[in-house]
Amino acid sequence: MPETHTSGSTEPDMAVPLRFGASGDRGEGGEGATLLYLGVFILLLAFFILLNSISHFHDEKVGAVIRSVDDAFSTQALLTGSPGDRQQARREAARAVQDLGDLIRAELPLAKVEAGTETGTLHVTMPASNLFAGDGLAIRPSQQGMMDRIARALENRPRGVSVRAEFLFATKGVEDTAPLVARAGALARAVSALGANPAWLSVGLEKGAEAGQLRLLFRVHEEGA
Repeated sequence: MPETHTSGSTEPDMAVPLRFGASGDRGEGGEGATLLYLGVFILLLAFFILLNSISHFHDEKVGAVIRSVDDAFSTQALLTGSPGDRQQARREAARAVQDLGDLIRAELPLAKVEAGTETGTLHVTMPASNLFAGDGLAIRPSQQGMMDRIARALENRPRGVSVRAEFLFATKGVEDTAPLVARAGALARAVSALGANPAWLSVGLEKGAEAGQLRLLFRVHEEGA
């Protein structure tokens, strides 16, 4: 009888199992893959949260810089300046009006000089003959100092502050107002020639006061106020 050779033990306990497809250990391997996937997902999520935070941080910084530059160099700031600068310009304008009132009181004792209820306003009532020589259009030489002071009060000022003036000639009882219109024009030209800004000056006729009277009204004006 021929001999039979085997490639290994045929005992059941010594057999090496061959595994194909699913096995009983698949649950452990799937759980590990899931944990790895979750870990990578959390890292990516944290990374994107960090990027988003950095982007917002830079947006805030850029926005703050833009607002700072806009505040420093905006048109409004250039025109009006800071609140402190504007208050200083207003005080200087009010002082110019006050000095003008003091000068008129000293030069023309008979003139009625009143400070308004608000700082920086002045009302002056006087005979027009105090300014004009005779019945003509020429300004009295003795009043050139006052004319210079009026012109300086009405000159250009910074920070949107100015002194506005109105010169009114009384017409009550006057039939021919042409000479008064001519005087109003002559007074405006004389003050403008001395440096006053014509835009801050207006002249006209007033019906309520007695003929021969002239009213000078001054007030401090602020743009946007």
